[in-house]
Amino acid sequence: MISSAANADQFCFALAETYYEQVYCQLQAKAQTKNLPPFNQFKKNNEQVQASLLKRPAERNGIKLPLPIKKLPVATETKLAVIETSVITKAKPAITEKSTVQVARTGPIAAIQQTTPLIENIFGCKLISKQLQCSNGVFTLSGNKANQRLTKSALTAENKMNLPGYKEGAINQYLARAYQQYIGKMCEIGLCGVTMTYGKFTYLYQDINSKGLDFAQRFETMYSFLKKDKASMGVSESSAIPQGLIADDCSPLGDSYYVCEMQGRNFIFTRQ
Repeated sequence: MISSAANADQFCFALAETYYEQVYCQLQAKAQTKNLPPFNQFKKNNEQVQASLLKRPAERNGIKLPLPIKKLPVATETKLAVIETSVITKAKPAITEKSTVQVARTGPIAAIQQTTPLIENIFGCKLISKQLQCSNGVFTLSGNKANQRLTKSALTAENKMNLPGYKEGAINQYLARAYQQYIGKMCEIGLCGVTMTYGKFTYLYQDINSKGLDFAQRFETMYSFLKKDKASMGVSESSAIPQGLIADDCSPLGDSYYVCEMQGRNFIFTRQ
């Protein structure tokens, strides 16, 4: 995952938003995509076509490929989960702590648009240049890092994603914990600039779970491939605030991060 679209295609797993797209990336890493279309074209197909394309190469490489579930009706196919906004809420004062919203594949947690942008959001944050100055500290925009600036163990096999497994309790609380772990681990390997939005993260959870697969293990597989790619590829360390991003687009994630989202992209601010 990289901060610019021009570089992001180096890391296939950075762009994978579904299980079948992850399988494509596994096959690509094994140089087994000879008869498959380019990734950007593969993504445009529906699940049935994607499964058909992947079936034989997945079998040859011992990758489990559950068949797609029956397509949901158009009216409900984007209403994939109900997440409590108190877990990781968009900073919109019109949303109450106990309200719920529908999470769609391509967007963040739904939020009520404001006609006038706030200078300071409800978490007491002001966005000044590349810093979020909040009531609980100062957070700086974190982009990608070159390998020489990582810890010596960052790209080793011993460094695991270690997402928690879901056992019981509120699913929204589990997903918030898992997302916080995911963000921290991506930053650890120098790919803080291209993380999934929370909406895409929850969609991928549902997609993997619906196919009877282990969500935490899938992310472990993803992490192992990303580390290998990162070890052999350079990244751009440049980062920039997109025009129009305001503090109101940002939400706290644990004590160490603020996650800001704009046009389906994440911008991670780390505590200084």
